[in-house]
Amino acid sequence: MRIVDLLERDAALYPRRIAVAVDGGPSVTFAELRDRVRRLATGLEIAGVGPGDRVALMADNGLVYFDVYLAVAYLGAAAVPLNTQLADPELAFILSNAEPSLTVATSEFTERLEAFGSTGPVVDADGDAYAEMLASEPFTDLDRAFEDDTALIIYTSGTTGRPKGACLTQRGLAFNGMTMAVVQRFRPDDVYLSTTPLYHVASGTRVCSMLADGQTHVVLRSFSPESFFAAVAEHRVTISILVPTQIRRLLNHPGFEEADLTNLRLIVYGAAPTAGPLIRQAHERFGCGLYQAYGITEGVSNIAGLLPEDHDLAMAGRPELLDSCGRVVPGVRIELHDETGALAAPGEIGEIWVKSEKVMAGYWRDPDQTAEAIVEGWLRTGDLGRFDDDGYLYIVGRSKDMLISGGVNIYPSEIEAVLYDHPAVAEVAVVGRPNPEWGERPVAFVELQPDESLDGLLDWCRQRLAKIKVPDEFIAVDSFPRTATGKIRKVELREHLASG
Repeated sequence: MRIVDLLERDAALYPRRIAVAVDGGPSVTFAELRDRVRRLATGLEIAGVGPGDRVALMADNGLVYFDVYLAVAYLGAAAVPLNTQLADPELAFILSNAEPSLTVATSEFTERLEAFGSTGPVVDADGDAYAEMLASEPFTDLDRAFEDDTALIIYTSGTTGRPKGACLTQRGLAFNGMTMAVVQRFRPDDVYLSTTPLYHVASGTRVCSMLADGQTHVVLRSFSPESFFAAVAEHRVTISILVPTQIRRLLNHPGFEEADLTNLRLIVYGAAPTAGPLIRQAHERFGCGLYQAYGITEGVSNIAGLLPEDHDLAMAGRPELLDSCGRVVPGVRIELHDETGALAAPGEIGEIWVKSEKVMAGYWRDPDQTAEAIVEGWLRTGDLGRFDDDGYLYIVGRSKDMLISGGVNIYPSEIEAVLYDHPAVAEVAVVGRPNPEWGERPVAFVELQPDESLDGLLDWCRQRLAKIKVPDEFIAVDSFPRTATGKIRKVELREHLASG
């Protein structure tokens, strides 16, 4: 199964159905989308892009994501979306690692990208060169691509402090669409609304998922309660993705009660440590089904889900289910393994291992990290969990100390690596503090070099990290609590924050 096959089928069966509608912008039918994609594929090929090459993309939400993600699939190449919030050092590493043959960017990002010198030619998606590509003859070699071709490389922050490029294949992306169609019960007339950036795995992989059977994909350029309410009403949206922070903003908005949400049948949301009370309120007020998705980039997003009927059950007497992330989605296997790699005993906590057609092919140009992450076809997530007797999965810890802020995964080691480069820092440890708005926010505990202060650390981080990764607070310590082997006891740092 290939991405190419999904789009070709949709265009043949539903040529006049709207495929993509950018809120406040253009819309295209499936026939028009296939034509754009085929023409861009030819344009990219003329520019030198071939099988196995990478095409980077930096843009705010828009039609260009569908153009590039799908066109490179026809060529057997891979798209590399770039997070628009990254700081220059983060972007520089990704570009030097991915070595794109060409980069497509909207005009506000072209000058910044050209300055790196590691992007290949930069094509302005708002300019004449891109328009000329879209005017090329349609690409006709439909056998160029293969199922196991990497079609999307999404960089995710790793425990080493450096981003790692998860290689997602055409097979994995197409298969993910089939699993989502089953577990979220897609209907032919479904209209899906992306409210989060298309460079993130949750929304980015939906570009392919909504090709499962010709469903319409609506895209918000940027989220606000007003834009969400208007888009749902205008486009008759039936499914949308929202992170808990967005749900809270919608529920607190004075226009919520008057908003036309009559067509909305399902809200897909990601878990957050403080989401329980919020989800109870959402269940009561939205009047539609809720689906909690647990996923990871390396597994093409969703691998377990709490279904609408599970939410109903939680409200009717099983409140603990809201602490779970649901049950394994179709087409995925999950096992829990102990520290030795053996299966954990029933009821015991273990590391979550995943096997599926959806699992990544590996990390781009990182065989050591790939070998550590994938063991005999099983993906080691680094998350710790347990199953109850009914098969519900509960995340009880994150062995890699990841925290979640506003629905975004943040790895403390990445922030720590930046702070260790500051001459005033002797040692540092970053932990998450619960936050009612964002779920969690990073806090940095810092042991300073002699005669140094915390002054300047905030600006240092702002210049080198995406805004959401910058710690809310820096706390000076004389020394760190440690284990018998010398490791910092982060649990005690969290307890310190909790005690005020």
